[in-house]
Amino acid sequence: MAEIKITQKQNNSTEITISGELTIYCAMDAYQQHFQQLKVKEITLFQFGNISEIDTAGVQLLIMLMKIVSEQKSSYQVTTLGEALTDYSNLFQLNRYFIDFEDLTELTSDNAEDKQ
Repeated sequence: MAEIKITQKQNNSTEITISGELTIYCAMDAYQQHFQQLKVKEITLFQFGNISEIDTAGVQLLIMLMKIVSEQKSSYQVTTLGEALTDYSNLFQLNRYFIDFEDLTELTSDNAEDKQ
């Protein structure tokens, strides 16, 4: 089961720390309990360094979380990335979401241009 901690900092930032297992067995609960009504500040920092296990549902949840944050006009950064997520990202070529990204809106607009 994933442990999720959301901290609203006084320096106008939000810190979201996820640790433990982020799999199909807990992804929906994590979304409903923590992210469905999430409100973030101007800057959001993601700490994914202690995710011990992740599957496709967990990755989808993280990407959805980045989209939610982006829609609220918050800039964001992945500050820590653990071995489980790094391995998964490398295996399925998802580094642009967790390592190489500039902004999720840029990824979305790139995809939209490719479709035209």
